[in-house]
Amino acid sequence: MYQGEHFCNIQETNKCIDVLQSKDVEGQAVQLNGRTNGANQRWKVLYLDKKGKTETKGLNEEFGFHIKRPFYLVSELPFNRVAESIGANNITLKRWRNNVRAQQWYFDEVTKTIRSN
Repeated sequence: MYQGEHFCNIQETNKCIDVLQSKDVEGQAVQLNGRTNGANQRWKVLYLDKKGKTETKGLNEEFGFHIKRPFYLVSELPFNRVAESIGANNITLKRWRNNVRAQQWYFDEVTKTIRSN
């Protein structure tokens, strides 16, 4: 669930995605950790189409995402790196690269989860 700038596990609301040890470096691990409200746990959702207007069609208001609309998870740490999926269960912090599908995410309304493209 997207709560403000935090992505929290709906089953354990005190657990959020977090950049390991707050290190803003290429390839740093992203993990699930207890909520601390630190900069290493703050993220922006940046949709690929970057529309300036507010769109309500396809919006799941409970979870705060547009359904199946691809986006990047952008870290609020100083270099604004993005979350990149490496394999089935590994996520790392990487610099943004154009059209890299491993850096693109979407909200699946059926399973109520964020999935990697």
